[in-house]
Amino acid sequence: MGQYLNQLASPAVLNHAWRRLRNDHGQWAHGISMAHMQHDVIRHVGELSSELLAGCYRPEPMRCHTIKKADGGDRLISVSPVRDKLAQRAALTVLEPLGEALFHDASFGYRPNCTLEMAHARIREWVRRGWVWLGDADIQTCFDAIPHRGVLHALQCLCKDAQLVNLVQSWLEALPIEHRPCGASRGLPQGMVLSPFLCNLYLHALDQKLDSKGIPFVRFADDFVLLGQSEADAERGLRVARRKLWWMRLTLHPNKTRVVRCSPKVRFLGKRLPDSRPRFQV
Repeated sequence: MGQYLNQLASPAVLNHAWRRLRNDHGQWAHGISMAHMQHDVIRHVGELSSELLAGCYRPEPMRCHTIKKADGGDRLISVSPVRDKLAQRAALTVLEPLGEALFHDASFGYRPNCTLEMAHARIREWVRRGWVWLGDADIQTCFDAIPHRGVLHALQCLCKDAQLVNLVQSWLEALPIEHRPCGASRGLPQGMVLSPFLCNLYLHALDQKLDSKGIPFVRFADDFVLLGQSEADAERGLRVARRKLWWMRLTLHPNKTRVVRCSPKVRFLGKRLPDSRPRFQV
């Protein structure tokens, strides 16, 4: 039995995860309401633990619906029953410390104790030091396009627990194929507890490449800015990012990626960036 699978199935970790989910309004499992389940919580959670440890746990297919995005498009949201969410939350409890020991300090999205304000503060610091040109970038359909094989390989390298990796694979495959727009072997279900963590884990390879090339960057999930002291620096940074993402089977959004000088006219995740023009005192 894998070390981390043992941990996530333990009473302590499942109880910690349960405290986050006990007020969820979804169903515990098909045909079992949360109200009914809570009459015998210990039995139901104990059965989940036993199935995880025995290797016979199987997630239910996710239910999917669409919501409108700010730009008018549709976003597909996937919903698991609370029983599966509980197992996923327990997995995140175990995996998150491993990820935090690995992730780059310029990655701010979906991480504990990291905020959008911190990402903007990092950008302001680079601009203050003269890195005023930006490669403003967005990864096209990032969550939908991330290949299962690649992200599961990254997870295996992180935890070295094949049974836990197989468990995560079963959650990825619980998304019905007709709701995988980039192909049957791609996509992190948006709405799944683990998806933001897995996105950061997969994109860590991009962070490493940029860092190895000496390219300053600030990333918030699938949105990021590269910084340069000249327009040519920013263009070079985007070329490096584009090439690395190609190897990762991802692409930059052609209409949301550009080179621009930092100014309040430029927004990063909806918030204005600082003025890069020198200020003269009279």
